[in-house]
Amino acid sequence: MHMAPIIVIGAGAAGLAAARTLADAGREAVVLEARCRIGGRIHTLNDPAFGVPVELGAEFVHGRPDALWRLIHDAGLTAYDVPFDHMQRHSGRLVTIDDYPARLREALRGIARIRHDLSLAEYLRRRQNQNPGQRELVLQFVRGFDAADPEQISAKSVAAEQEGLANMEEETQFRLLDGYGALMRHLTGSPAPLDVRLRTEATLIRWKRRVVEVHCATPRGEPARVRASRVIVALPLGTLQLPASEPGAVRFEPDITVKRRAMSRLGYGSIAKVVLRFREAFWERPAAARAARADESLRNSSFLHDPTLAFPTWWTARPVRVPVLTGWAGGTYADRLIGLDSQELLVEAMRSLGALMGRRPGALRALLEAGHVRHWSSDRFARGAYSYECVGGARARRSLAMPIEGTLFFAGEATDTMGQASTVAGAIASGVRAARQAMGADT
Repeated sequence: MHMAPIIVIGAGAAGLAAARTLADAGREAVVLEARCRIGGRIHTLNDPAFGVPVELGAEFVHGRPDALWRLIHDAGLTAYDVPFDHMQRHSGRLVTIDDYPARLREALRGIARIRHDLSLAEYLRRRQNQNPGQRELVLQFVRGFDAADPEQISAKSVAAEQEGLANMEEETQFRLLDGYGALMRHLTGSPAPLDVRLRTEATLIRWKRRVVEVHCATPRGEPARVRASRVIVALPLGTLQLPASEPGAVRFEPDITVKRRAMSRLGYGSIAKVVLRFREAFWERPAAARAARADESLRNSSFLHDPTLAFPTWWTARPVRVPVLTGWAGGTYADRLIGLDSQELLVEAMRSLGALMGRRPGALRALLEAGHVRHWSSDRFARGAYSYECVGGARARRSLAMPIEGTLFFAGEATDTMGQASTVAGAIASGVRAARQAMGADT
């Protein structure tokens, strides 16, 4: 049996941030990671065929959260602005959405005034005088940005999100030039390497006050145990929500009943993502605009939408000019794609792209050089993308973030209480917070 002062379970952004915070304070910790890689729901591929990092998971830096930007600076990484130009198919044409943030704020106006929480879908049903175009814009936002089911997500939580949108500008969304994977490598290796045990899957956490024993499955199939005085659980919400009998579940003895109640008030969104490399950036040619029944602004557009498609949202790599397109299906759109294998997902993506661009899928396949596909709900160790608040879930994140008896600590974007849930920034901040809580338990 291995002994460690503190165990961190999960080498995603939250777990690595927790372990790095402990290491920087001179505390020993061992990180147990079930995958054969670090990063969790961050999965950056450096495929030379693409010319840019391929982000199969988290991709964007949302806004300017201090802790994340300090980390980016310390790692010596470069971030660049993502243009905020949107187009949407309307009445058979691809048309520019002028001032997308302002239109979204207008469509969300009124939610903040509701007195009793209800689902967003129910709120929209009651607001019968709302413009159908505004209603569709809100639904697209919630399914895409939040990866949420409108029948489940709290309307009040969307209202809180609206406040964050109030100051949205073009400059508030970024990508990392070297991808999020470079940031994860920095957390792991600088200034001193962390003790990360890959392919070590935690299956059981047996605990009592100030004593934790984690049972693991290892690469050779041999069981292993690690003992410590504290454990930071930095697993995705979808993994924690699994029934004990489900493959990939982590059991607690005794069970963490109070956390189960909090988790039942949170939803966990589904995401399918495809990244495609073409022989040329065909959407930049005048012929593409004619085929899509769009104007010349298609050439410089960043985001393209059509809510009737299986993959309703697409984006380019702008401002970088490479022949790469990313397709995104979130929430209920992604739910409909669960069970499809990679080839079937690629077929659905090409159908969607063909319909969006007014091109036959076969013609697009002739231009396709490479592609990568990921459905995060089919991922054994993620079971989805990120969390959202269900009706009555306003206090769920805070409850989930609370330690248990100075022994069990919890990190991950679902535990963020500072308005950054569902983001890499929220995951990192939660890891720092959990590490400080664990160190504070010394007293």
